[in-house]
Amino acid sequence: MSKVIQVLEAMAQLSNADVAQLIAQADITAEQAEAVINKDVTSLERQLDICPDVYCLLVPAEDDEKEEDDDASDIKSIVNG
Repeated sequence: MSKVIQVLEAMAQLSNADVAQLIAQADITAEQAEAVINKDVTSLERQLDICPDVYCLLVPAEDDEKEEDDDASDIKSIVNG
């Protein structure tokens, strides 16, 4: 994977003709070279087995004391009712 990243980094500094030559000389697979030439990001991500972004959410916990009080009042109403 680092070889492909190095190629991409070098490409940013070259003209189109030099990019083709760089890709031909690079030590990357033909599929990776084709994806780079075609600017096929999805294909390149699959070939390099790049993990997608992971998102996390934090949800505040509910107040335990309030739940206990609610449960107790429900029981009282059933027993008294």
